[in-house]
Amino acid sequence: MTTARRSSRALALLGAAALLTTAVPTAAAPAAATTECDGVYVVVDFTDLGGDVETGCAEGDPESGRDALESAGFAPEDSTPGLVCTIDGLPDPCPTEFTGSYWAYWQMSDGEWVSSSVGFDEADPTPGGVEGWRYNDGSEPPGVTAEDLPGAVAAGSGEGTEGTDDAEDGATDATDDAGADGTADDEAGDDSTDEATDATSADAGSGGGVGPALWAVIGVVVVALVLGVVIRRSRARS
Repeated sequence: MTTARRSSRALALLGAAALLTTAVPTAAAPAAATTECDGVYVVVDFTDLGGDVETGCAEGDPESGRDALESAGFAPEDSTPGLVCTIDGLPDPCPTEFTGSYWAYWQMSDGEWVSSSVGFDEADPTPGGVEGWRYNDGSEPPGVTAEDLPGAVAAGSGEGTEGTDDAEDGATDATDDAGADGTADDEAGDDSTDEATDATSADAGSGGGVGPALWAVIGVVVVALVLGVVIRRSRARS
């Protein structure tokens, strides 16, 4: 085989490999929010319908889950009042019979997806929170994690942490204050005890010793005894 043939065959193999590489489909990565949302994050997962995971932001404090969904730029349509059939036209067409899949409504709590216990018309989203939708049998939540949503309260943002830190600081300050007060009280008690002890010692010193009046009585008794002895001896001689 000549060098020219070898080069031609190598080029053909490289071209075939390039075509195969471009023909292999790649899975779409979940869309992550790149900026913080000053309101409520809304995640709509279209992957079960051949689409992508999309994230929007409902500014401010939405009145309901429907309000949050629409404010974030999504367009829901109901099959019956309160029951979402399509979001942004998917599925197409809207099913006329229940086939096991539906638009499941989720909310994020402590960084984990939780199926909402109320309908999206009755729900009251919390600013900084996360709402989610996915079209399936309700067993799998939207394919976005808390780490994909910067600044979300549900993802453990600074707001929740700051509140906890403030509470801990308040408890610590209260404990410190109580300790300081207790120490002051102890010191005051010690001072009072010392003063009482000193006063008691002074009283004991003055009352426990022999006072001048007692010395005078003792002197009188001694003199009387001496005089008695002298008188007895004088009488005995006479």
